[in-house]
Amino acid sequence: MRTALTVCFTALLAAAGSAAAQTAAAAEMEAGAKAYPSKPIRWIIDFPAAGVSDILARTIGQRLSERLGQPIVYDNRPGANGIIANALVAKSQPDGYTLGFISQPFSLQFTEDARHGLRFTDFLAVGLIAEYPSLVAVHHGIPVGSLKEFVAWARKKSPPPTYASSGAGGAQHLSMEVFKKMAGFEAVHIPYSGSAPGLLDLMGGRVDSIFANLPGALPHIRSGRVKPLAIAQKSRNQVIPDVPTFGEAGWPFEAPGYAGAVFPAGVPAAIVKRMNAEIVRALNLPEVQERILNAGCEARTSTPEAFGKFLREDIARWAPILKSVGVTPRT
Repeated sequence: MRTALTVCFTALLAAAGSAAAQTAAAAEMEAGAKAYPSKPIRWIIDFPAAGVSDILARTIGQRLSERLGQPIVYDNRPGANGIIANALVAKSQPDGYTLGFISQPFSLQFTEDARHGLRFTDFLAVGLIAEYPSLVAVHHGIPVGSLKEFVAWARKKSPPPTYASSGAGGAQHLSMEVFKKMAGFEAVHIPYSGSAPGLLDLMGGRVDSIFANLPGALPHIRSGRVKPLAIAQKSRNQVIPDVPTFGEAGWPFEAPGYAGAVFPAGVPAAIVKRMNAEIVRALNLPEVQERILNAGCEARTSTPEAFGKFLREDIARWAPILKSVGVTPRT
């Protein structure tokens, strides 16, 4: 009897100690959240400087820094279609001082046969930032003036024309592969570590065409160094209203893109809520909205919960497309 009582008492003490430890840890996390932030925040960006991710992160980051009272340190980590950056975020301390900037390729990385080891549950959705379309553009020397003319030219060209994208397995790569099947032509894929270097090679004549996001291509379209043929959205874009849609050319096709912020899993809910509130506040500023629109995007806001749902639905939307094209995400 005494032995049983001793065992029971010991178990109760252990349980009480565990509960006390959990309470203390929760109190420490709550205190840390209230003092947040007390040092600079590192924002890991998934693509190179001058790309859409970089432009949007720096536009928002300036306002975040002012509101949070701490510097935002931008850390561009391009490569593997965003997987390198996302892996760094996932492995970071969940203290709120490492923020991840994600874009459309994030939704393509969680297939059943992915080899990089990342899981969607490694991340916490913070909030949506913007949405934007993609388009097909060609080098100014290519003798076509419309998407129909491009398809006819590509069907006859031998060897087939080349096209650049922001990376193998990315949204632009997959979109062009789907469009090739729709329109019945061949083109050789040349992957880059982002849209910016691909556009540079397009302007230099080293590739014939590109499937790119509008924000990355827009400065070069405005300068006349890149010739846009069609935009992959339902209606014409107000930033470049003279560029027809794929549907107007006879191939109804949309390739929407998005941008948002994530934390590594485990960041306290109070910090996630605070960061979301500051991002939303920044996006609601008229000057920020205007700057984002001039970059070819539309500002979008959401709660962390709504953004998490958005991401899960987008991952599900792309899964059959990845399978049909035969692309496996890897590092």
